[in-house]
Amino acid sequence: MFKDLAVAADLGVKLLSEAEGMTEEIVEYRRRFHQFPELGLEEYMTSGKIESILQSMPGMEVFKGFGLQTCVIGRLGGELPGGALAFRAEIDAVEVREDTGLPFSSYDNRVSHVQGHDAHMASLLGAATLLCEHRSLLTRPVVFIFQPAEEGKGGAKHLIDADLIGAFSIERMLCVHWIPHLPYGQIITNKGGVTAFSSKVHIGLTGPGGHGPTPYLTSDPVYLSAEVQLALQGMITREVNPASTVVLSFGRMEAAEVYNVIAEEAHLWGTLRSVDNATHRVLKTRIEEIVKGLARLSHIAASVEYTLDYNQVVNSESLVSDVFKYGTALIGSDSMELLRSPLLLGEDFSFYSEQIPSCLMFLGTGMEYGLYHARYDIPENLLPFASAWSAYMGLLL
Repeated sequence: MFKDLAVAADLGVKLLSEAEGMTEEIVEYRRRFHQFPELGLEEYMTSGKIESILQSMPGMEVFKGFGLQTCVIGRLGGELPGGALAFRAEIDAVEVREDTGLPFSSYDNRVSHVQGHDAHMASLLGAATLLCEHRSLLTRPVVFIFQPAEEGKGGAKHLIDADLIGAFSIERMLCVHWIPHLPYGQIITNKGGVTAFSSKVHIGLTGPGGHGPTPYLTSDPVYLSAEVQLALQGMITREVNPASTVVLSFGRMEAAEVYNVIAEEAHLWGTLRSVDNATHRVLKTRIEEIVKGLARLSHIAASVEYTLDYNQVVNSESLVSDVFKYGTALIGSDSMELLRSPLLLGEDFSFYSEQIPSCLMFLGTGMEYGLYHARYDIPENLLPFASAWSAYMGLLL
């Protein structure tokens, strides 16, 4: 039906118009999710709201608790032949205190949606609403996955292990991720790798502490933690080819809370990211060698642990080609771009892309503050476009 790109584009224009008419509703969804964020595996209010909205949609089957207690899945056209096309939206928040000053800011000053999951959920619900209205045009089932625990808890892996792909006969998977610092309203993706290999690093240092005025009577794990950070950053600049894309950042440190006491323990938590798997493996080995070597010199016990390994999201070439073909017909080539290089995001969408043809797309928001910044926000006027875009892909792919 939609092999004619002009016919497909006309459908897209109709969906855009209908989505604009739903703006108030989609914005309300986003603000409600934004105001009441919940951490991974604790998304009870969030999943309850999603379940209620999906259940109100004609023709929508709703499945609660698949794989994880707070997972919500909707399915349209379950009676249709063929494998399903699936969309994924993340539903969890992060432990970052919001500082946007929005009237619907997070009610919990420890937790917020400063990574845009509120927009992902709201726009996918908008897309589901549009597809319900046009369900007579579906040629295959469409599945909407509202996934818990994306932020560092591997929610996607839990769903894969529970046989999500087989249970819903999913053949292709799509995801739209909102990204600041990329041009407003542009859809950006690539064939092949689009994110980084990502690991969480924990370094523990333990040795004799003591009174601040007598550091010579201690081994001072706190001082060593500073040396470790400098040595590791130096290692990256001197041992890694500058043409390689590598980042090691430490965002959390813990030691004694008393200003004049040298702690017996110091802990560092950080993230290691690279776009090459071989480089990633070498770096993990070198980090451990450097930390333990410096610790021996300082008479300190050291441990290095890696967790939450996310592989690179690898997009299907044929699926990306289809996205570009239909997307260009609707919004023009100026609004569609290929990534110059993978983004240094850690994404558990990689678990899906390892199983079936998948496409992770980025929607540029052109905003000043980056992901996870306390003042991060999204342009709400993009919500209808994002909904229409996903609905358009849902009917064509």
